[in-house]
Amino acid sequence: MVGSATRYPEAVFLKRPDMTGYGFFFTGEPDFKAAVESFTAPILRSFAGEPVPGQPDPQEHLKTAAVTLLGQAFDRSAPPELGPEGISRAVAAMVRQHFATAVPRVLLIERRDNRLSIRPAIEFLRHPGHPLAVVVDGLPHGGEAHFFDSADQFQRAGEAHPDQHRWLPQIVYRLYSRTPSVMLGHPMRDAAAGANSVACRGLNFGLPAPLEER
Repeated sequence: MVGSATRYPEAVFLKRPDMTGYGFFFTGEPDFKAAVESFTAPILRSFAGEPVPGQPDPQEHLKTAAVTLLGQAFDRSAPPELGPEGISRAVAAMVRQHFATAVPRVLLIERRDNRLSIRPAIEFLRHPGHPLAVVVDGLPHGGEAHFFDSADQFQRAGEAHPDQHRWLPQIVYRLYSRTPSVMLGHPMRDAAAGANSVACRGLNFGLPAPLEER
């Protein structure tokens, strides 16, 4: 069912105003729980399970830590060693703070009025025929993304000259005439042949969304 909720999010997108950001993906409830716990456990362990007199509640520390890291992700100031995988764990923690049980299948994190907001992203379940997000999924939970609000916007990006910061939209545009709302590209290298390639696939969330080659 479009917009239905599960016990974990299949995808969470962090979208900056300049249409860049991240796409994160979870393969099931155990994967999502492991991501949450990898972020929350060290913080809660520092309290030994008990509040510290005169200090905020441990859950407030968790919330502050997640919001701080995601704010850095928006500002491109997150510690480089974290990478998308580390940011995905803070994303998972933020999702768990907002949705205790039932979780929308796809979520979008944005910054509004200088505050982070998270909402169900049902637009990704409608599959307009062009990608709304193109994600370099080089790590287990996803990676850097570019977003497109319209087919014209995607076409302009696809026809633009690629560079080191934006090259996957051009590949997707060249290869496919119709796509699901999310396209993933996994970079690969054949060391023996000294060749680079990209394996592309669409993410349709179990809904009808054809992937048609040009």
